[in-house]
Amino acid sequence: MTLQLSDLTKQVILAASISLAPALLHGADADVQDAKIAEVMAPTDITESYVMPVWVDQVQRVCPWRSNAGEGYIRLIRSEHDGRHGIILQWIRKGIAGAPTQAISTIAVTELDTTYQVRVKMPEPELSDYACYLTAMGEDMMTEQRYKFDWILKGPGEYEFHATHLLNGGM
Repeated sequence: MTLQLSDLTKQVILAASISLAPALLHGADADVQDAKIAEVMAPTDITESYVMPVWVDQVQRVCPWRSNAGEGYIRLIRSEHDGRHGIILQWIRKGIAGAPTQAISTIAVTELDTTYQVRVKMPEPELSDYACYLTAMGEDMMTEQRYKFDWILKGPGEYEFHATHLLNGGM
């Protein structure tokens, strides 16, 4: 008989074994050693210890942008939930005179969540004088219908979404 453990159970067992390992290996002095290790390993800034959420599948910097409010780049985030993908668009503004770089607009492409439940390749960017064009192929999870998705990204928070249903070819 094979015992199947869920991912949560595996994580709990791993966390418990990691927390008990120093005491088992080093005895009573383990707490003192743990405190010293934690002091040395403690991050000095929250950004140093940041870990991506598990739903983030891939992140890519795609196109620069510029407006009267500033300049920066567009970040593309592909998420995964229940086997399907979502796309999140972020306009990142570069800081001025030592100010931090920050996201000024974050938009989830709602069409992929509501109308199309698909797996999507990471979109390919193409920069023009007036916009950033993204193109990606996708496939419906239930019907295996294929799509070509196009986005036109303009200023912060502005995008257009277009979907083309691809026909099945045959002989």
